[in-house]
Amino acid sequence: MSAGTKPVWLLDIDGVINAITKKPDPSVWPRDQWVRTTAFSGDDIEWPILAATPVLDFLRRVHEKGRAEIWWHSTWQHYSVNVGKALDLPEWPVLDCPEFAGQETFIATALVERERVWWKFPAVQRLLAQGKRLLWTDDDAKFQLDFRKKREWEPQALVVAPHETTGLAPRHLRHIDRWLA
Repeated sequence: MSAGTKPVWLLDIDGVINAITKKPDPSVWPRDQWVRTTAFSGDDIEWPILAATPVLDFLRRVHEKGRAEIWWHSTWQHYSVNVGKALDLPEWPVLDCPEFAGQETFIATALVERERVWWKFPAVQRLLAQGKRLLWTDDDAKFQLDFRKKREWEPQALVVAPHETTGLAPRHLRHIDRWLA
């Protein structure tokens, strides 16, 4: 793959690399392959992080081999780098999303306005309009995107929506690996 065709990987945190559960699912990754840590989000709030080491290792390899340009695309916004540091991941940029109105507004509008355009989507549209190949991993994609639209993006884009309690699973990593090849 030439440098001009390197895909951009938009990486969400919660529900993708941070499994939203107290107990990891050993049917997805064995218990000894999970790590627990904390990261700071806004206002010095500690947030528990539960991540599978095979997922973290896969991300590191993709980065080190230059298979994709990884960007954080998360509600954590610029605090995403704190998660990266807590998990000893490389430094990746955060995709600017002027549509994100802040955590409090995000929660309020998510509960009231189900028909509103998802704040993450305009940034994705901008990248696709630039002709970028795009890998987007986000657990909320299954709720927020019309998957008929997702199919229109192929093969320019791959959207992977893992279950929020497990995050990326082996089958997701295999699918991503094939798509990046």
